[in-house]
Amino acid sequence: MIEKILPYFASYLVYIFGILLSSENKVTQQSISVLTKRSTRKIRTFLRNKVDFDRLFMDVFRLLNIDLTKGNFSFDGTIYAKPYAKVLKYLSTMYSPSDGSYTKGCEILLLTWSNGIITLPVCFRIWYKGLGKTKIEIALELIKYAQTITKSKNLSFRFDAFFNKKRILGYLQKNHIFFVTRLEKSRVVLIEKQRIQLKSISFNGRFFQVFLPGVGKVWITKYKRKFYCSNVCPNYQKQLYEWYAERWTIECVFRFVKSEAHLEDCQSTDEVQNYNHIGFCFLSYALLVALFPQVNVYEAKRLFYSKLIKKREKIVPLVLQLCA
Repeated sequence: MIEKILPYFASYLVYIFGILLSSENKVTQQSISVLTKRSTRKIRTFLRNKVDFDRLFMDVFRLLNIDLTKGNFSFDGTIYAKPYAKVLKYLSTMYSPSDGSYTKGCEILLLTWSNGIITLPVCFRIWYKGLGKTKIEIALELIKYAQTITKSKNLSFRFDAFFNKKRILGYLQKNHIFFVTRLEKSRVVLIEKQRIQLKSISFNGRFFQVFLPGVGKVWITKYKRKFYCSNVCPNYQKQLYEWYAERWTIECVFRFVKSEAHLEDCQSTDEVQNYNHIGFCFLSYALLVALFPQVNVYEAKRLFYSKLIKKREKIVPLVLQLCA
């Protein structure tokens, strides 16, 4: 599998290896230059050519012979913090829910696919306040992109409460696409034509079919003080929560690329270089999952280092050849 996958991405391995093997706290062009024995000028030139990451992510699926209809999609956003940058045009003041503070940066909206065993990125988009589109509009684009690449109506989506807007839920309901999300306690539903807030409903460990204004008939329940909603009837009350919990895999992707791939630590002031750095961080995650699908991605990174670098196994000559 290694001999099959790595040669396909030979043009990008120098930078990916630099990301994964860097021991620096910051991923700088200088540290990658030392690791890969390339001049910083070559690295800058390489990063200035915008890469089609949508195609590269789909190539990973193709090489692994994955059927995208046999799994579920999740989409969510994460802050790409650049508090000290000044020249990137898409920087604006963003609220960071992780620590409840404001920072300068933009937001990365990511679409992932998971079958419960592995999780892979499908595509990403950058949002900032001056883009001319809302995050809801970009989320709809991600949904439509998933429809395009799968050419199937048998899709399912998981997403958090921020994206439970009528425009998204209504589109999924209209196209008979399965979704599960979380609702705010103040959300109003219709029960026997009476308007009532979720927090006023006594669930007692049950789930109900209600009418969600602007969407249609859905099933709702309350589990551990939070409210969950789907347009598919569950077999039991907790199943709505279990469906929703599957979206946690996208949070694991964000956590890995920030802590292990140094997502926010690119020091370039060029917009295209920052975009490419973001894409290569997600691509490095995808390649680790593809190379070592039997273990979690953190263990995969350790195996990548120990097997390919320290133990000098047979793949090392191939790696050196690809990076020549």
